[in-house]
Amino acid sequence: MLAIYFSPMLLGLLLLLAIAVSATALWYVSRPYAGPAFWMAAGWTLILGVVLFIGFMVTGSPVLNVLGNAGQLAGEALFLLGIFRFMGRPLPLWIVPASVGLMVAFNVHYWIFDGNSDLLMGVYSTIAGLLPLQAIWLLLCRRDGQTTRSAQLLVGVSLLLYSAVTLLRGYYGYHDWLVDRPYVPPHQSFSYLLPYNFALPALVMGFVGVTLMTMQRILAVSREHEARAQHLATLDELTGLLNRRAFNAIAERDIAHARRHRHSLCLAMIDLDHFKRLNDSYGHRFGDQVLRAFADGCKAQLRSSDVLARYGGEEFVLLLPDTEPGEARTMLDRARSTVAATVFGAGATPVALTFSAGLAQARAGDDIDSLLGRADRALYRAKAAGRDQVVLWQPD
Repeated sequence: MLAIYFSPMLLGLLLLLAIAVSATALWYVSRPYAGPAFWMAAGWTLILGVVLFIGFMVTGSPVLNVLGNAGQLAGEALFLLGIFRFMGRPLPLWIVPASVGLMVAFNVHYWIFDGNSDLLMGVYSTIAGLLPLQAIWLLLCRRDGQTTRSAQLLVGVSLLLYSAVTLLRGYYGYHDWLVDRPYVPPHQSFSYLLPYNFALPALVMGFVGVTLMTMQRILAVSREHEARAQHLATLDELTGLLNRRAFNAIAERDIAHARRHRHSLCLAMIDLDHFKRLNDSYGHRFGDQVLRAFADGCKAQLRSSDVLARYGGEEFVLLLPDTEPGEARTMLDRARSTVAATVFGAGATPVALTFSAGLAQARAGDDIDSLLGRADRALYRAKAAGRDQVVLWQPD
């Protein structure tokens, strides 16, 4: 037990325990993201393998030796599968039975035929060093997006270091076997201490990297959802136009800008004529189709600076910056003629649509409420005069 206490294997076990606990926490907080479940399984499998190998050191049991080596390789393979899973690539599941099966075969041969321990270490290190190559290529060479690129590079470099150190350990194992080097106690063996001094820290760096990959993806998805929610909060769900709140905010800004720079600005209130009758006759689904078609038709005729919004029901509002009343009225009359010439289908019955509009020009001291109020009064006059027309607000 004293040898185990002073062995770097105990430190390695504690580091792996920290990784396994952290991987479990990562899996718990990141569900249902793909990848962390494999890393959690890898951490606990590696610990099981190391514990079994320590049991072999204490008891000398060949079974514990075989199971310990197999468990450690299985844990490494599961860690690599997690990378493929996280990056949405097909899982090379064959690496688990291939690496574990090959190691078990050599390990059993070693005990049956009293093999050389340096050769066994060389075989183990070769398998462990070659395992990460597919994942390293995937991490360093594939550019699937910049969201997790920096963390991918960290994991790729860490695994490259791990692979290089482990293969170097294998080289020393083969060399010592070929020259029939006398037995050296583990704590005095360069090749024995090599993976604990360099490969294990590289593996820890790799786990830190996959944790960063996961958190970067979570943050990116969270930002995307926040942006989408913010976007949806400004839009009318049916027509895709701005909603009332978003329009008011933009209009207040543009009115202040026009007042400050003494530019002309007009606002129009638009109401679809007899829309309730259309809904009652053909149903709300058809009414929704008409609203969407009207919004799309209007958007196609607007300038980039114009702002169109659905203000509620069949009522729309249009802000026209840097526009004189005569120009605004011409634009609205052109849109009205286009809508009147459009035939909306309701089964076999063609349906015509017209709209009325009230137009007002911004003046000194206006805010959104006062400007909307005058446009609304002009709209009322357009309806009272028979609808299907544009009325510019003028004092009584």
